[in-house]
Amino acid sequence: MWNTSGAKYKHMLYNVSRARKKSGDKQKKALEWYILVLKKEILLGTTKWVINTKKCAEARLKKMGITKDMVIKTLENKGLKDLLSKIN
Repeated sequence: MWNTSGAKYKHMLYNVSRARKKSGDKQKKALEWYILVLKKEILLGTTKWVINTKKCAEARLKKMGITKDMVIKTLENKGLKDLLSKIN
């Protein structure tokens, strides 16, 4: 009998050009995460978790090149104007 374990199987019919899209929604997800943290800050108050997570979310926004104006515009489009007071 042949050894058909996955490690020794020769992938002769493997399609190399079948790569997935890796960075399509990163900016959108970063904005959504920041908005979620702002909502939790209103709900829970300023806890230690909220403060640390907000720092991480702001760092991610800065890394992606998302400005404060873009965040404000997104909040206004979603109808979340009450969160504008929580933005630094």
